[in-house]
Amino acid sequence: MTWPLDWREVAVFDANAAALGVEVSELMAAAGEALAEQAVSMAAEGEYLILCGTGNNGGDGFAMALALAEYEIEVRLVTSHKEQKGEAAQSFRARCEAAGAKVEVWSKDSEFGTPALLVDCLLGAGAGGKPRGRVAKILEWARKANPDLVLACDIPTGIGTKLLLPADVTVTFHAEKSGMRYTEVGRLVVAPLPFPEGTTDCGPGDVLRYPPLDPAAHKGQRGRLLIIGGGPFHGAPILAARAAARVGCDLVHVAMPRNATDRANWPDHIISERLIDDNFLEESGSEEIMRILDRNKFDAVVIGPGLGRAKETAEEVHNFLTHFSEIGIPTVVDADAIYSLPPGEWPKGLVGVATPHAREMRMWLWDDPPASALLAGTELDEVTGLPKGVELESRVIVRTGSVDELHGLEDRFCRATGGHPRMATGGTGDLLAGTIGSLLAQGMAPWPAARLACYLMRAAGVMAAAEFGPGLLASDVPPHLARVLSAATLD
Repeated sequence: MTWPLDWREVAVFDANAAALGVEVSELMAAAGEALAEQAVSMAAEGEYLILCGTGNNGGDGFAMALALAEYEIEVRLVTSHKEQKGEAAQSFRARCEAAGAKVEVWSKDSEFGTPALLVDCLLGAGAGGKPRGRVAKILEWARKANPDLVLACDIPTGIGTKLLLPADVTVTFHAEKSGMRYTEVGRLVVAPLPFPEGTTDCGPGDVLRYPPLDPAAHKGQRGRLLIIGGGPFHGAPILAARAAARVGCDLVHVAMPRNATDRANWPDHIISERLIDDNFLEESGSEEIMRILDRNKFDAVVIGPGLGRAKETAEEVHNFLTHFSEIGIPTVVDADAIYSLPPGEWPKGLVGVATPHAREMRMWLWDDPPASALLAGTELDEVTGLPKGVELESRVIVRTGSVDELHGLEDRFCRATGGHPRMATGGTGDLLAGTIGSLLAQGMAPWPAARLACYLMRAAGVMAAAEFGPGLLASDVPPHLARVLSAATLD
């Protein structure tokens, strides 16, 4: 993997690794060994002062101290608190104390001394914002001492704030993190972790990026989604809407031509937007959709399920994609709408996800790699090489199939595997589009939304198949989407 990780992906991969059988303690031990090896290469003689916070970053510091034992280096550990938060980190701390290591809780009377190397293990990638409390005081203490040589664990504590403790070297784990390339991290060293195969693919850890529920929320605050579809096929947008609602979107609207609207069996929780077009989307229906967009503040749009491929419809979809790009509304381009995408490239300025199957993807991109299509027509920054004005998680192509392949900016790539063979039944693609749209409407960026949706679909398929077996229908799946998500968020 070469792309810079979003900070929040670190916890996702740790959780996926745990689900695949790797204990946190194994990852911590590997991190400690990498830190120890780097430390010895920087400062061969003198005392090493390791500053440890209460989280896993602090646990890495204790693991480092144990790894340094074989080098016969004097180590002093200064901690922010009396105990670690996590079981693994506390275990490494207890082992250090049992081995007779110098472990002291920082106080305002603590002497800094003259260490040959300061190791910053206070806060890791999971900590956001400005350091507070005792950690902030320890940072002030260390900054005032102006140490000669600093090694940071994963990230320098206080990165992006005035309390930053600048590092000469930063050892980060598994992959570079977003924003590290041009900040005060010193020389960046990427150390591998013993992640099993599949760790970076879609998995249960992706649920960690699902927006938490707000006890004080009111109706609509959890997102409003518009699904534009139907015409020849009225069931597809209804399936997408049912999935969207089950994944937590508050208000789900479906706009379809009037004959499709009249044929559909509408669930009570779906809002019908009956267009004046008879059988397929035309200019008059598009004008009505524009009025619907003006009347409501939608947080995301899904376009394509069941639309058909009439020439007039394709032209209107193309116009909508341009409009959605201009107003900045996250969009899922699914099914028949994929045929309105500009050949070989991503629609300029569009934030969202396209979900072609293999044949649709070849029709759209031919032999061009998705990474090239995502950057087509985008100006790149001369210094960073990154697309100007484009968020790195904002564009995704999901090539759906027995194994889903997800492509994003900066060569982001992962797979979604597992599931059940019966999920090859008609309508499951509509469920995926609705699930992604729901997550976008609830505030998730396209990349984590697509990852989580692909995981939920496969896990829900397994659960539904256990109940219905070979008789499984796409309409059986939405309640299981809710059950998978509920179980994961309650654990």
